Amino acid sequence: MKENKNFINLPNFLKPAFKTNLVRIGKKNDGGYCIPKTSLKNTTILYSFGLGDDWSFEKNFKESSNSKIICIDHSVTLGFWFKRFIKTLVEIIGLQKNLKENVKKLFTFFNYKFFFNNSEKIHIKNFFGTVGDKMSDIKNTNIIDMTKILKQWNNKNFFIKIDIEGNEYRILNQILQNQKELTGLVIEFHNCDLMFDKIKLFIESLSLDLVHIHVNNFGFITKDRFPTVLELTFSPREYNLKKEYEENIFPDPILDQPNNKNEEDINIIFN
Repeated sequence: MKENKNFINLPNFLKPAFKTNLVRIGKKNDGGYCIPKTSLKNTTILYSFGLGDDWSFEKNFKESSNSKIICIDHSVTLGFWFKRFIKTLVEIIGLQKNLKENVKKLFTFFNYKFFFNNSEKIHIKNFFGTVGDKMSDIKNTNIIDMTKILKQWNNKNFFIKIDIEGNEYRILNQILQNQKELTGLVIEFHNCDLMFDKIKLFIESLSLDLVHIHVNNFGFITKDRFPTVLELTFSPREYNLKKEYEENIFPDPILDQPNNKNEEDINIIFN
């Protein structure tokens, strides 16, 4: 790969060959994703894997589609909110930077409770993996997988968002096994330089088309100019048209925003 610090180098299998009408959902910078606009119209339920302290994507998706929202994240507990509150309070007392932003953070827990307040917006505090797996700090009964989720809620016309910090590779086969009813998929891949072959195999096995790619600039770039964190958007084939060569310009100047607002997005070269 050629050395050019103004560009990111990616292999051709990551170059979107298809296009569809995309819309950005979620807050500015980190937390927002580009998804097919048609997905909003056709989705009955959004399954969101990975929540943390940001549900702007889920909130905007609900407002734009009126879909049922199911979030799965075992780590967002009362302990999570307590630690976050203490940390924010210490930063405010210490008069650290972003004082206004930190004061707003003090009320995030109440915004969380307000959003997840009925059966149309649910947060499941289970670990998402494969039923039967064993973890020292998680009982087997607290592990949930795709089969159990779809059986309990809905296995028709669903959209999936995945941001689970590297655990996405453990569930790729579950996605492939249930891809028939997908109205769209956005997934954040981590450690991409190490998981190159797994990502390639997944793209080749998925019946949906890759329609958008974005480099998360919070992830580091290797010496070969390869990004370690990528956001990929997939769209059902019937939504899409073939791309022209000159349409493959990323980041998209209209839709994309740098995850780290203090750093610019870097242009992508496909090899």
